[in-house]
Amino acid sequence: MNVRKLPRFLIAVVLFYIVVEVLYRTEILNGYLLHIINLSLIYVILATSLNLINGITGQFSLGHMGFAAVGAYVSGSLTTLILKLSVTDPASMLPFILSIIAGGVVAAFVGFLIGFPSLRLKGDYLAIVTLGFGEIIRTIFNNIDAVGGPRGLLGIPKFSNFTVILVATFLTVVIIRNLIESSHGRAML
Repeated sequence: MNVRKLPRFLIAVVLFYIVVEVLYRTEILNGYLLHIINLSLIYVILATSLNLINGITGQFSLGHMGFAAVGAYVSGSLTTLILKLSVTDPASMLPFILSIIAGGVVAAFVGFLIGFPSLRLKGDYLAIVTLGFGEIIRTIFNNIDAVGGPRGLLGIPKFSNFTVILVATFLTVVIIRNLIESSHGRAML
């Protein structure tokens, strides 16, 4: 991000944080609305990363949510497993942080497995391959009882909150913006 634009963006994020926290603490904003704000911030992360692929590089990928699902299921399963085994204190953030990193690494590895054979594809052919991947992932997770099947993964401890999600969203936007404005980003264009 441009050095002059970063402070303005940071000020806007801090003001947004303060307004939401004040509204939530004074009970003007209830838990449901805060949940909607948290989901919206998560969707900002997903949309920003999708924009990198579809908007900046011009590749037509439809499997974005498949990769997100892989990372989410790995992260949720690991967090639940670590706390069930009582490896750490239930209040510790270590399982949460480790599971998010593991989910990202596994999703990146699956992305490499899908991306390597389809490296020469573009346009409709890339869209077909990534759409197929997304459907395969959906079908796999719907048929595995260990991850909840069609009802989804249940019993995941809640470590994320508004602050954590807002910081992750801010970092994602700044990192992707810096990537786009770098020499590598210009090569992607």
